[in-house]
Amino acid sequence: MVNVRGEDVLLPTTIVGSYPRPQFLRGKVFPIGGVHSPEFPDFETRALYRNAVALAIKDMTDAGLDIVTDGCQHYEMESDYEQGEIFHYYLDRLEGFVPYGDRINAGEFHELPIYKPTCVGPIGWRRPIFKPMVEAVVEQTDKPNKIQAAVGPATMAAMITDHHYGDIKALANDLARALNVELKDMVARGAEMVQFAEVLTFFDPADWVIEAINIAFEGVEAFKVVHICYGQLEGQPGVIEMRGAKLFPWLWDLDCDQIQYEMASHGFSDLDIKAIESIPADKAFGVGVINGKSLVVETPEQVAEGIRKVLTVVPPERLSVFNDCTLTGIKHIVAKRKLQSMVKGTQMVRDALIGS
Repeated sequence: MVNVRGEDVLLPTTIVGSYPRPQFLRGKVFPIGGVHSPEFPDFETRALYRNAVALAIKDMTDAGLDIVTDGCQHYEMESDYEQGEIFHYYLDRLEGFVPYGDRINAGEFHELPIYKPTCVGPIGWRRPIFKPMVEAVVEQTDKPNKIQAAVGPATMAAMITDHHYGDIKALANDLARALNVELKDMVARGAEMVQFAEVLTFFDPADWVIEAINIAFEGVEAFKVVHICYGQLEGQPGVIEMRGAKLFPWLWDLDCDQIQYEMASHGFSDLDIKAIESIPADKAFGVGVINGKSLVVETPEQVAEGIRKVLTVVPPERLSVFNDCTLTGIKHIVAKRKLQSMVKGTQMVRDALIGS
């Protein structure tokens, strides 16, 4: 079973990424200003942000999630490009970056109005970055918590406009070292689980990818999760074509406690990747059973059916239950009911396993 705060929990539930914001919180929460940015532009924004996190945690608690998060309430969810913040929040607060650059190209889609982080010098950590997120969670609840630290060093290294290193491995490793300092600071402030997303379906297996992620996690005394991102909303179809067959058993070399994988959006078809069955003893597997790209609320029975499919290849003591990816593309009431169904469906499977 997955250990949650010293207790073995069968099929623990939590969410990946962001959760819809309340209507009173709009636009950017944290200002752009490099390593010298204030935490908040003013006390009003701080209060609104803290209240938004509190409401997100209340929804997660009411639904019965075992592990709650900040819901990434700092994302600009009102626009078509709310995920832009995920590419910039912590990089814009590291040494070596400027807050402008080339646009991100979404492949078969048009260029997004989101600029690539631009590296102009050595990357370094100067000050706490995710401190406001961690504090907002630990001061609001005594439940086990998880904080998403945006996008991991491998994917970010591939997206950065590099005007300094000239070598993606060197850039990725320095970025990972800075992220490692930040993760340790987050844990010292009360983060119990830390997670970042990696779009590894775009990569061919390469040693530098694993090396960078492992550097980021080295010595971090928390439950460490890597979310394998399949893209969201507009970017989804191009990523689906890549699929994940090449990822396993390559990813078992990651120095993390859990690999989380989206499955609901593509009908659990990746279960035909037989290498998933080779999951090592030191790894847990997180499965997405709620589709954030669908406006339809899954029934508890559908959730239970999805979990049972995964249990044909992953033992129950290694499995955690998530949504696929961010829930910000749907209405708040729909997201809330999806969480409720996820918990009820998980409990159905738990009861059956315990009963057997």
